Amino acid sequence: MLIETGIMIDGVDITSLIAAEGVDWSRNDVDGHNAGRNLNAREIRDRIDTKIRLDITCRKLTWEELQRLAAVLYPEFVSVTYDDPLFGHRSAMFYCSKQEAGIFRRRRSTEQWTPKPFALVEQ
Repeated sequence: MLIETGIMIDGVDITSLIAAEGVDWSRNDVDGHNAGRNLNAREIRDRIDTKIRLDITCRKLTWEELQRLAAVLYPEFVSVTYDDPLFGHRSAMFYCSKQEAGIFRRRRSTEQWTPKPFALVEQ
């Protein structure tokens, strides 16, 4: 996904931390209890809502950048402002339930961390 205006989380611009082509967008349906196939094998849709998911892949980060990103993602819910192919430029509430990183290498007392991709899921 091409990011025209960047990605802001609770007012903090994280665009510079994201790897090239590091944002994947998806729309996910939330189905109600009536959804499924009937006895004739016909699909019954009971979409009650849709939610957006952003899968973010960051470039290698310094310790300070990783700390900043971890702090921004720590709250239970965060406001994310981004360009959405369905809704255009928007802000919405998201959550990040898992964030991981592994140390890449230590060079001249500088650590480089490799964050694993993380998901921002619309509330």
